[in-house]
Amino acid sequence: MISGFPHSSGLRRRRFLVHVGRLMLAAGAAEEASARDPGAGTEPDWSYSGPLGPEHWGALGTAYQSCATGELQSPIDISETQRVTYIPLLFRYRSQLLEAENTGRGVRLLSPPGSALVIRGHAYDLIEFSFYVPGQHRFQGVASEAEIHLLHRDSQGGHAIVAVRLRTGERENRILDRILDYWPIRPGERVRHRQVGINPLFLLPVDRSYYRYTGSLVTPPCTEPVLWLVFREPLEVSAAQIQRIAQATGANARPIQPLNGRPVFSHFRY
Repeated sequence: MISGFPHSSGLRRRRFLVHVGRLMLAAGAAEEASARDPGAGTEPDWSYSGPLGPEHWGALGTAYQSCATGELQSPIDISETQRVTYIPLLFRYRSQLLEAENTGRGVRLLSPPGSALVIRGHAYDLIEFSFYVPGQHRFQGVASEAEIHLLHRDSQGGHAIVAVRLRTGERENRILDRILDYWPIRPGERVRHRQVGINPLFLLPVDRSYYRYTGSLVTPPCTEPVLWLVFREPLEVSAAQIQRIAQATGANARPIQPLNGRPVFSHFRY
């Protein structure tokens, strides 16, 4: 008799045993599938160097195959572009509390519902923004000191990423300084500060001219396609701020990927 069931409930006991048996079979099948393919059920671990580094991402599991076989991978070197009509980017960003996570491969700040990027009436909700050192994209072969990626997703699951290059200058960015004062330094650390308000709108450059191309996520699973919007003008920050970012993220830029004939469009305001 199974504890907790009365003597007269034989039918219930049989149904319970059948249910338990099915759960055990399902667990066994999942364990066997995981042994055959490390990408089944859980995402394989990855890194920016060594045997789990970018050149091996595509072989770490079936979930990451696009990292090796994709034809629209990011980041890229932006050199030759096609000038097209300027299409305004409408940033409807709201102030939010600082909630951030150090993943051990970088730092990402989570964005609650309410902030969005709107392009010709099409809305992409801001999901998170993350930091990379050095800059992921190159311009005429030269990378910036760091780069911020603002990740958006629309109602159909499509992604749009806005990239902001960081350039060392005389000024300190006040919002960035507030973020750096409270964000997680140690890998695995996660923080949420109820008294620290930030608005990612102040991490965007004044000139909203940008480059556009079709690419992918820059980290596994390297999903494509992704709409990339890379600002032409860098955001000026201090050398000390760049150093503080690097202390928390380490070197976390993926190597430049082949363009494979993709056009890169320049949307300049003048």
